[in-house]
Amino acid sequence: MEEKSFEENLERLKELVRQLQSGELTLDESLVAFDEGMKLSKILEEKLKNIESQAVKIFDNGEVKELE
Repeated sequence: MEEKSFEENLERLKELVRQLQSGELTLDESLVAFDEGMKLSKILEEKLKNIESQAVKIFDNGEVKELE
């Protein structure tokens, strides 16, 4: 399975939230959408943590450093 970009995952999460808020889903569909949304939020959170970690390495002590 191909890993989707941060932006693609974020757009999918936004769509799921829109569907859940609209009330257009059945209860079963809502549970599936909620589960997918929770998985996507964990993926997005992990990607943000990785980016933060890289940024800390780059700007450690106010100096630009090379990524390892």
